[in-house]
Amino acid sequence: MSALGDFTQDEIEKMMAAPMLVSMYVMGASLSGPIGLVKEMMAGVETAMQAAKDAAPDSLLGALFSEENIKAQQTKMQEETQASTAGAQDMEQAKAKMLADIKQAVAILSAKGSPDEIAAYKNLLVDAADNVANAATEGGFMGIGGTLVNDAEKSALREIQNAVA
Repeated sequence: MSALGDFTQDEIEKMMAAPMLVSMYVMGASLSGPIGLVKEMMAGVETAMQAAKDAAPDSLLGALFSEENIKAQQTKMQEETQASTAGAQDMEQAKAKMLADIKQAVAILSAKGSPDEIAAYKNLLVDAADNVANAATEGGFMGIGGTLVNDAEKSALREIQNAVA
């Protein structure tokens, strides 16, 4: 089992930013209205925080995504998330950069973590993507009609699953 002390500050930031990047990736696949966007972003954050609560107290996920650590690392996480898409000329380029950073976060943990930690982290990322996709309907008018998970989001979910496999 690994601990936060086994990772550099840069590695911690990359691992902590990945669930937010997953959220942005799915959100970018099919933009919702303002309320839907808030619901979707919150779904990603809540997934990470719930994973920390469900994890063993001395686990890496518990330490990474504890409320205290998220508060302490909030500014760095925002900077890491913004850096992931900086310089992108269009949505496809931004998505490619986000996927690369998500893969890098998985690789960081894969190099130092236990098989159980790696599996739990990958599950967290896939769960975050799924929860974001299911957080708000796409299309429709003022919340009426629309599709909960449309084809673009389904494609984004598959791409996330493939990236963390």
